[in-house]
Amino acid sequence: MLYRKVTRPILFVTCGNSCVFILVLSSFYEQQLETTSQLSALRISRRHWVDSVPASKSHGLLVGALKRLAQDKYPNRMTREKFNIVRREFKHGKVAYNFQWNKTNHERIGKDTGDSACLWAHLTTIAQGKISVEPFTNPFYIKASSLRFKKMSSPAKINLQRKLERSGALRLDAFNEIVTLIRELHRNRNDESYRADHGILADFLTIDSKSVAIEVPVWSNPENLSGHIDLVRVDGGVIQVCDYKPGTLESTSRRFFDAIPQIAAYGEMMSHHLASTLRSALDAPLLPQVRCCIFDTHSSWHFGAEMYITLNASGLLAKL
Repeated sequence: MLYRKVTRPILFVTCGNSCVFILVLSSFYEQQLETTSQLSALRISRRHWVDSVPASKSHGLLVGALKRLAQDKYPNRMTREKFNIVRREFKHGKVAYNFQWNKTNHERIGKDTGDSACLWAHLTTIAQGKISVEPFTNPFYIKASSLRFKKMSSPAKINLQRKLERSGALRLDAFNEIVTLIRELHRNRNDESYRADHGILADFLTIDSKSVAIEVPVWSNPENLSGHIDLVRVDGGVIQVCDYKPGTLESTSRRFFDAIPQIAAYGEMMSHHLASTLRSALDAPLLPQVRCCIFDTHSSWHFGAEMYITLNASGLLAKL
């Protein structure tokens, strides 16, 4: 069996007496198969496309090669692997939050050293239910979701955003991996709105090897803050605090800008938890490496967890 890749994402394969042309999209979500003996177009789910190909010997060789090719690049996406996902429901106020932790992904990333180990310790505490309900029920604690910028005009908001971008404190990325993933999940559901609710985030735990937990409770006694992080990922040893803000393309900048105080607070609280572990024993750096991300199917904004302290010290946050 011979195959070669060309500049465009097309894989040419000769198998037995058949010549198969396979168009492999960047997301590995759709494959279009054409053979000299039979023309067919198959739209196949990422997890089931292998089983949909005719089970002849020649096709078996082809499928094996393509499966290995796909798994090399997307290890979590082309298998039906069973994950060890720990679940626990927390009733904080009137809302039930469904914490989920993919321990399989986390173990593969690493749970013995660095910030990933500190995160493991924090998630273990949550999974065991050993967290106080006071930060989530005491009215003196501020919910991160209620944080806002102080009132400012639209030009002032634009100027602040540009200032953050120029300084490198804020990075906009419409082609980030997390944007590709959330688009892919919408395609899997045939959701043409591209604005699915937060229930879609649970799928990150099974298709994304960097995603470790969703609906993660966090709090800070010094700052009197509390909240629940939509999605936590570990990328290159850096803890990524992610918040999904679905909406229209036209409203992306407004939605994301208004959400910066909330997500920055999540980053600050996560840094607080990671810093409170025995970092020296876990061979972790002196300060936690935590990045924040706001995303939807259109774009993503990225900034450091230190953003909260910066905004608060600059008097840019509204008084609650």
